[in-house]
Amino acid sequence: MFDYSKEGISAILGTSLDAVFTIDARGLIVDSNPAATRMFGWQREELLGANISLIVPSPLKERHDGFLLAFQPGRGVKHVLGSGQRLDGLRKDGSCFPVEVGISTFEHDGHRHFTGFVRDMSERQRSEDRMRYLALHDAESGLLNYRGFAEQFAPLAGSERCMAVFRVEEFRRFSVAYGRRWSIATAQEIAVRLGATLAPLEISGRISEDSFALCLGTDAELRVKTLANALQEPYALDTTVFQLTITFGLSPPGADFVFLLRTAQWACDRADAASRGGINTYNEGLQQSAVRELAIESRLRNAVRNNGLTLVLQPKYRLADRRIVGAEALVRWEDPQLGSVPPTEFIPLAERLGLVGEITDWVLQRSLAEIAACPDPKISVAINFSALDFYHPDFVARLRDALASAALSPERVVIELTESAAIQDFSLVNAKLQTLRALGVGVALDDFGTGYTALAYLRQFAVDTLKIDIAFVRDLPDSQSAISIVQAVVSLARGLGLETVAEGVETEAQAAILNRLGVDVVQGFLFGRPMPPLEFNRVVSHAMESPRRQ
Repeated sequence: MFDYSKEGISAILGTSLDAVFTIDARGLIVDSNPAATRMFGWQREELLGANISLIVPSPLKERHDGFLLAFQPGRGVKHVLGSGQRLDGLRKDGSCFPVEVGISTFEHDGHRHFTGFVRDMSERQRSEDRMRYLALHDAESGLLNYRGFAEQFAPLAGSERCMAVFRVEEFRRFSVAYGRRWSIATAQEIAVRLGATLAPLEISGRISEDSFALCLGTDAELRVKTLANALQEPYALDTTVFQLTITFGLSPPGADFVFLLRTAQWACDRADAASRGGINTYNEGLQQSAVRELAIESRLRNAVRNNGLTLVLQPKYRLADRRIVGAEALVRWEDPQLGSVPPTEFIPLAERLGLVGEITDWVLQRSLAEIAACPDPKISVAINFSALDFYHPDFVARLRDALASAALSPERVVIELTESAAIQDFSLVNAKLQTLRALGVGVALDDFGTGYTALAYLRQFAVDTLKIDIAFVRDLPDSQSAISIVQAVVSLARGLGLETVAEGVETEAQAAILNRLGVDVVQGFLFGRPMPPLEFNRVVSHAMESPRRQ
């Protein structure tokens, strides 16, 4: 080893970034380098003769002399302190900071001395703290992520708690429509509202893109109502205001994290259309439905990607002369193991799994190809689009490409959009509706009367047709309120120059009163069940040969 002179050692210590202290066996400082002054704030003159415990915070300060007496490297005592658990240094101003200390001992003039090399670990500690924060928190909202939520729950595991999961129903489609800026702003606003409403010992976290979890006490149902009120207030981005639907699932009391989260998620995910936007409590029946849903999920992907779905067409008739004028394209799924799975079961699941776009594209391409092969060139086809599809930036381009591929005139296609989806963002929706109108595609507002469409919006919407929901048709002709509603819709449509379509017509009595009320087009089992395209074409051919259906 190189034999340094006294001047060389002094030069090395003087330029060292680490603080260096030399102390005697009593712990008194006999020497320090300039870095010690920079790091701790004490001048060298103040340090000399002081006990080294001057730079050690409590409670280690009171035990420091004992550590010196016990320090015996030959017996395996560590030479480096602070490399495992955190060790702090104490500055002159009273602030503490993380350090790592290397210690050596030597004899000088027959007396034992120690040299301590102190490294400021603040920057590394900040980096480690930041890495840990990122590992445990959601990057967009700042809330705990799944791992962080589970860690925060761990100390509470011995006590009985409840858990709630809530989902923002519109989150995914709005994220598609408005992009990451909307997603971040909304997630952060949710975090702010939770932070302002949660009580001590209540924990919140974001466990997926559109879902959040809450750890609550046994008064969870009351607390969820309070949180729901805060979360359901309108949200805004720039000048656009959004009303979001928040669906809650609530677990039974328990102490196991997995059980609580699973049951809360089940209660949230299995909420039907009537329960969305409400608070849904877990029960044993949900577990049975969850088992079926898992079975559906495991087979749905395969059905979507391996031609396991079937297209059917339900005929639509002009009520005045009962001539067939079009069809509604519907998708069916007959699984070898599960049997017939209705769209009300697999379409919402497809939306959650991100498969609905693939299903829509398949239905669009198949229905356009089938209607192009229809013997009557005047027959149109109506295709249902989910809000997730409609809000996608590529929606119009995908439709235009499909029309070109099928070599089909746009006038023979009608896009059906639910009323609740249309009202979410008037300016965005109407811009797309205007684009569709310019393309030549018809637009029908589905399930009209069950949603929240403002009449002022309807007047400005570029739609061609109002579809009267089956809920009103079902009660005809016996319900006077149903008659009044249908009459009002027909009157409104006529005033706006729109066509009316009534769905779910099953009896001649219903058809008769709908005709008397002035409904233009009908569909339902009375006129024809959903059928394979070949059978639909035979029905059309027969109608073309007959001047009028008797």
